[in-house]
Amino acid sequence: MDRSKVRRLLWGIGFACLAAGPAHGQTSLVPLAQQAQGVWADENGDSNIRIEPCDTGLCGRVIWLKHPNDKSGQPKTDLKNPDQSLRARPLLGLTIIAGLKLDQNATSLKGRVYNADDGKVYDLYLSPKGATMKVKGCLFGVLCDTQIWTRVR
Repeated sequence: MDRSKVRRLLWGIGFACLAAGPAHGQTSLVPLAQQAQGVWADENGDSNIRIEPCDTGLCGRVIWLKHPNDKSGQPKTDLKNPDQSLRARPLLGLTIIAGLKLDQNATSLKGRVYNADDGKVYDLYLSPKGATMKVKGCLFGVLCDTQIWTRVR
């Protein structure tokens, strides 16, 4: 089945569900923004990110780190930040995802992600699907890296 037929079928199902009225417990057509909300473990299991509504759409903040302290036993900080005044802020609790909104094709959420490992900001595309989410970060729209995150809760 080609993509346009699938899209028409999904729209038809969506309209049929709306016409029938609300059904309790129905989750098959949950909007992407709602599916993305929650706590997610990164692909390596090094951190958990909570995605939730904020002023700019959806935002994500670090709520757990596998190794929260540096070699001296102090909480890890944002050492690679290009702004020297921000290098002392702790990584735990840091908002790293901002401005997530539905992309123009309505197939993913688009926003920005800050990578504390290199101090750079990347374009971000999230595609949640059940217990997993495809997470794609791109620099200049061409240099991209993709991970699969797993829902924690």
